Amino acid sequence: MINDYASASKDFNPIHLDEEFAEKSQFKKRIAHGMLTLSIIMEYLYKYYSEDWFKNSNFEGRFKNPVYSEEKIRIFHEENSIEGIGKNIKILCMNESGEEVVSASFTTE
Repeated sequence: MINDYASASKDFNPIHLDEEFAEKSQFKKRIAHGMLTLSIIMEYLYKYYSEDWFKNSNFEGRFKNPVYSEEKIRIFHEENSIEGIGKNIKILCMNESGEEVVSASFTTE
């Protein structure tokens, strides 16, 4: 998936593609592109909210830890209604070790 994303995005940074380079980095292993991780979150949101999630919404995301090559992430969300505004949805992504890798939220009408 990482190699496919690199080709599609033209982001060939060796931290994503070169194991030897990554071993010498602060991460010690190849990491996924941040935007690849966000695109997985977007797909998840589309499955739950169809296109409603991006209509008139405000999305904010924060990278907490790297997502390593071949690592699986779990995505959780919590929905709260805000009277007179709409819904606030909080998203949490965790890696296989239970560490938070991305947190995000969006508010929609």
